[in-house]
Amino acid sequence: MKEYEEIKVTETKKVATGITCNKCGKSRKISEDGWEFGEFQSFSLSFGYGSIYDEQIWKFDICETCLVDFVNTFKYSPNIYEV
Repeated sequence: MKEYEEIKVTETKKVATGITCNKCGKSRKISEDGWEFGEFQSFSLSFGYGSIYDEQIWKFDICETCLVDFVNTFKYSPNIYEV
C-alpha cells in the first residue's frame, strides 16, 4: 500500500509575451491572458521522408497582412469558410 502526502510543487514554464511576424518584423505584445488580437497566425510545417527538407519541422508566425500578400501569389485561391 502506498501512502500519499500533499506537497506544493512550483513549476517554471515559458510564456509568450510578444509575437513578431517572421516576414515583415511587425511586433505586438501578448496580453496576460494570451490574446493576440487575431493579427497573427502560427504555422508548423513538417516535411516527410524523401523531401529535400527531409524530416525537418518549420515553425513561424506571420501577420495577417503578410499572409494575405502570400496567398495572393497562389495560382488557385484557397477554400475559405465562415465559422
